[in-house]
Amino acid sequence: MKMNGLIIGNYTHPSNGQGEYLILAFSPLSSPLRDRWRNNGLSADFLGDYVITFLPKERNVPPFEARQNEIKHAVTYVANELLENAMKYHEHQVDIPISIHMELNSEQISVSASNGVSAAQAEHYRAFIANVLQGDPGDLLIKQLEEGAKANRPNDSCLGLLTMMNDYGAQLGWRFESHPVLPGVLTVTTRAVLAL
Repeated sequence: MKMNGLIIGNYTHPSNGQGEYLILAFSPLSSPLRDRWRNNGLSADFLGDYVITFLPKERNVPPFEARQNEIKHAVTYVANELLENAMKYHEHQVDIPISIHMELNSEQISVSASNGVSAAQAEHYRAFIANVLQGDPGDLLIKQLEEGAKANRPNDSCLGLLTMMNDYGAQLGWRFESHPVLPGVLTVTTRAVLAL
């Protein structure tokens, strides 16, 4: 199957700076993956804190403060999951930066993460995504929790993606692009859109 330019799900292109946005990039070869987990959490927390600075300010109004906390938590969760997946599934020994991009406009917040994968990884991921998009996220989440408990294999569970969809109402989309210089390597971008 041709993967270059392949779009799956509800992938929307970034608005090219039409709102507030922030991009962070990480070198995949500068330190081992196990050393990056704390950095992932710090980066996700930063994005959650960053996004709420652009929301309207109505201090001491309980419903407003609760909504700000919901938005902050959603962005933090989504950013952490996307960044962890990008780090975990990045093609080893390929020096393509892993990036996370957050964008905010008056209607939505989008968070996307990009990483390099081999053609075989891309095909496996495409099939995995097709499975995720086949059913109701809530039903799939329960099924994956049950299967994960039986098989004791949490790494391939897709619980993070299903939780984004089920608990946060995230619209997910993916884009696969051939790398312009490295043959057999693709860049995959996973994008989650949260309505405001």
